[in-house]
Amino acid sequence: MKCQNCHRTVLKKDQYCPYCGAKIVHWKAVAAKPRTSAGFQMNWPLAIAMLALGIAIGAFAMYSKSGRNVQAKSGFDPALRGAQLASLYPQVYQVASQFICPCGTCNDGAEDCDCDMPNGAQEVRSFIYAQLMQGHLPPHIIEMVEQKYGHRKGSPVVPNVNKFKPKLEPIIPR
Repeated sequence: MKCQNCHRTVLKKDQYCPYCGAKIVHWKAVAAKPRTSAGFQMNWPLAIAMLALGIAIGAFAMYSKSGRNVQAKSGFDPALRGAQLASLYPQVYQVASQFICPCGTCNDGAEDCDCDMPNGAQEVRSFIYAQLMQGHLPPHIIEMVEQKYGHRKGSPVVPNVNKFKPKLEPIIPR
C-alpha cells in the first residue's frame, strides 16, 4: 500500500503516513465484471442486432443482383431476328446481314438464323450489339466479326458445310 500524497510504501495498519503525515485512505476491492477472452465486455442484444442487420443487407444485395439477367441489363434480346431485329436494332441488322451463320450446320444469314449453339447467329448478334455499345462503327465491327467468326457473305473463302460431316465408307476386309 502507498501513500497518496508522497507515494511511499506504508503498512496496512497505519492510518497516517509516517513520512508526510497525510491520512491513508483504505480502498476496498471491487469485483470486476467478467470479460470475454478478447478483453471487452459483450453486449449480446447489440451483437445479435448487428448480425441480423448484416444478414439482411447481404440478402438484399444478392436478391437485387440475381433478379436481373444479362438481357435486362443490356436491353438486347439476341433471339430477335429478321424484321423485328431490323426495326428495333437497325445497325445490328445491317452488320449481321453481312454474314452467314457460323454454326457450321446451316447456310442462313446471321440476321435471320435462330441458332443458339456456340458460335451461332445469336452469339454473333450479341457480339455485334456489345461492340456497338462500346462505340465501334459498323465497318470496324464487320472486320471484328469477320476476324472472330468468319463466314462473311461474298468472301471467296466460305467454308463448305459438308466438309465438317464425316464420310462413312464401309471397311471391306480382304
